[in-house]
Amino acid sequence: MKVRSVVRGLVVATILAMLGALLPQLASAAPEKASGRYLVRARSAADYAGLRAKAVSQGARVLRDLKQVNTMVVSAPASARSSLAADRRAAGVARDQLRRATIEDPASTPNLTKPGALGGARVRLPAAAAAKAAGINPDPAWDYKGLLWDYRRIGLPQGWNATAGSSVVTVAVSDTGLDFTHAELAPKVKQVVDLTAFEDPPLCKSLFGQSDEDLAARFGGPAETDWYGHGSWIGGNIAAALDGKGVNGIAPKVNLVALKIAQWCGFAYDSSIIDSFLTAANLGVDIVNISFGGYLDRSDPEQESSYQAYVDAVAYARGKGTIIVAAAGNEHLRIGAGGRVISHGPLTTPGTAPADFVDYFGLYEVPGGIPGVVDVSSTNRVVVPSSPTCPPGTIGDPGTPPDVPADFDATCKPITDRHQAAGQGKQNQLAYYSNYGPRIDVAGQGGARKFNLANFDRGGTPGFPYTSDDLTNAWEDFNITSNWATQIPCFLFSAAAGFHEGNCYSTIQGTSMAAPHAAAALALIASAHPSLRKHPGALLTRLKNTANDNPTNYTRALSATDTSPGDLTGLPCDTGYCHLEGPRISNDDGYGAGMVNVANP
Repeated sequence: MKVRSVVRGLVVATILAMLGALLPQLASAAPEKASGRYLVRARSAADYAGLRAKAVSQGARVLRDLKQVNTMVVSAPASARSSLAADRRAAGVARDQLRRATIEDPASTPNLTKPGALGGARVRLPAAAAAKAAGINPDPAWDYKGLLWDYRRIGLPQGWNATAGSSVVTVAVSDTGLDFTHAELAPKVKQVVDLTAFEDPPLCKSLFGQSDEDLAARFGGPAETDWYGHGSWIGGNIAAALDGKGVNGIAPKVNLVALKIAQWCGFAYDSSIIDSFLTAANLGVDIVNISFGGYLDRSDPEQESSYQAYVDAVAYARGKGTIIVAAAGNEHLRIGAGGRVISHGPLTTPGTAPADFVDYFGLYEVPGGIPGVVDVSSTNRVVVPSSPTCPPGTIGDPGTPPDVPADFDATCKPITDRHQAAGQGKQNQLAYYSNYGPRIDVAGQGGARKFNLANFDRGGTPGFPYTSDDLTNAWEDFNITSNWATQIPCFLFSAAAGFHEGNCYSTIQGTSMAAPHAAAALALIASAHPSLRKHPGALLTRLKNTANDNPTNYTRALSATDTSPGDLTGLPCDTGYCHLEGPRISNDDGYGAGMVNVANP
């Protein structure tokens, strides 16, 4: 029996990849509108008040004052924007661009679906056998073979002998929100700050016709909860409650703060991300996890101004003792100093027209590449080897649209396929989508499809609970998701299996999922070594020094010259950069200092 999410198809991946890739460029290339949303940066604190007064006098509405970094967020007519940019007190005026959640191979398009409808699946599990681990008695998900593989890879349960976290340590999740109605998060979320209240125009409402407030009125949930599901997964991975049911987090005794920067469609303004860093610092938060990102062109003075606003915000947070952990991005690009992209790409879906291909070379990754941010790449569980024979129905089916839905969840990959993953049979390989390079600090367990290739090259299934063929082996990462999620599939498990009945769990992948492993590790370090709290440099040094530097990476870089069709779809790769047929990515580039390890936090 296979539980299928038919939206995990090529069209979905193509739409989201293109949208995420093009938004920053479109924002900077679009014709000037009558009014727009801008980041206005003053040269100094002394210049701020005068520049603000001028903005207001010229018809701008100040949406948010970010005085800590001499920046204001305004909605202003084009004439005001030009006048402000020419003012000697202004360090820069930049369009407030969009960033998106760094989830790879997403479970759905940003189209509104009733909460829980994407998965809506109730999966039967036998009762878990109670097992004791070191330090704590973890929740029942720990006892299902192959389910929480990522926890074991980072040195658990050994690390729990030292600490499972401290209630004085707080991690903020800057994301789509945290579902404080979920049984796993209800006792852990101590504060909710909804920064989407400052969106003007409201993003999801403008782009897709619905806001979280609309969903709350329609379905009865709280507007400030997580209507996407992305942020709740991250919060669960970090600190889901240790309560004898379901799954506990890596650092289950630390507390969480929800910094909601995006609504159900998964897009956020640069200003909301920057604001979340400042807010976290002012709240005295120890660690921020940000699994959103995008790219800026620093050769454009406007975008350079946005980059510097990020730099200032990160420096402010670090000065307050707050360390920021970010997902490195899912474009399979090499990232250098300051976040500069030093390879060509990104990973591109076959069938992409050359006119639609955007090369990211020379752009800058934000916020992960910003100096002072902990940039986290992603590793997989294991590269399952290809097979000489594959039974019927196991190799995926591209379907015959519009009559037959595509099935990209192959459970067997033929050795006759042209494109084969490197490092077959090896664990802890750089995930096929993950960014890498000299800028990477550490690697986390973000998971990947079964054969560590993109779905168009028959990358395989996410594993449990999407298919029963793998029993409870997850190839991606398993944890909770929001009970109100419209974009992440919801799987339900019974109380007899040890779970919170009626609460949502899911399996997803991405550098989004890798980053919270590092954030949780830093929380454990801060708990075990109170003298390191509020010292971001010392925390990062400890994180790197305890990292596991033993793995060897075999994952290859993108090929510019392999224009052959995708193995599953047969669509051509006219642009290049569709297949991982380039040179092997070095250990240093893949893992940075090494894989996150909390065996001795």
